[in-house]
Amino acid sequence: MFTFNKLRQAYDNSKVIPFNDASRFVIMSDMHRGDNSFSDEFAPNQNIFLHAVNYYYENGFELIENGDGDELWEHSKFEYIYYAHQDVFSVYQKFHEKQRLHIIYGNHNAQLKYPDVVEKTFDTAHDPYTDQRVEFMPGLEVHEGIRLRYEDFGKDIFIVHGHQGDTMNDTLWRFSHFMMRFVWKYLHIIGFRNPASPAKSIVKRHRIERKYRRWIERTDQVMVVGHTHRPKFSQPEELAYFNAGSAVRPRVITAIEIVGGTISLVEWRIWPNIKGLLQVNRRVLDGPVAVSKYMYSQR
Repeated sequence: MFTFNKLRQAYDNSKVIPFNDASRFVIMSDMHRGDNSFSDEFAPNQNIFLHAVNYYYENGFELIENGDGDELWEHSKFEYIYYAHQDVFSVYQKFHEKQRLHIIYGNHNAQLKYPDVVEKTFDTAHDPYTDQRVEFMPGLEVHEGIRLRYEDFGKDIFIVHGHQGDTMNDTLWRFSHFMMRFVWKYLHIIGFRNPASPAKSIVKRHRIERKYRRWIERTDQVMVVGHTHRPKFSQPEELAYFNAGSAVRPRVITAIEIVGGTISLVEWRIWPNIKGLLQVNRRVLDGPVAVSKYMYSQR
């Protein structure tokens, strides 16, 4: 019941964005961008991610970052992350300028639930070349959840990170934050796994996914989450549970695309071509399936 109430609160507080069959959205989750040190799990995939977001920008997508974009548990200052991944943030700036960037906070950047922290973090950034603060993404809003409202049906796709109701990553997030910054940040470099993370524990991951499914059963709601890092695509005859996965698997990132009234699970991966040259390719893992097929039973 606790998880249900937390998800209900997130649903009620979500930003509502209308969409139709001409709309294009990509949902990406759990980048965990760091400072390009050994603990930065995103760094090996930065070029894959950069190619993917450039593709989405050039092809008219709106980008929804579904939580844990920046690893603010490990790093006390966003500037360290900004310096390490300026190429990525330059593309984010372009999305923001076109009003096509939507940010949801997760447990690893839960500080962004506070508007004053968002303003301080994103309005300006330090330019290391000029040693001046420059305009970055002024006016950016960060949300707990987003509801994409399908205009043809008047029904929603609920997008939320998914840590709601996960005790160590929600109620006790400040304690987990402390442990990550001063303990697990160093231990996971040498192979230890954080027991509080559903991405590192199969038992915890399955327990959280059961809670998602109970929410969907009770609300008859299409739901897209992250948090567990496990990509998931459901068929119309199943519970409408989707997971965008993460950007920290070795040499591959996954995403959910909503295009032309359909939904798909895709991956971006480094593959060798016929000449043995490495290149980044996009591949559809599942779908596309018409979004309407998941909404016929919604009340």
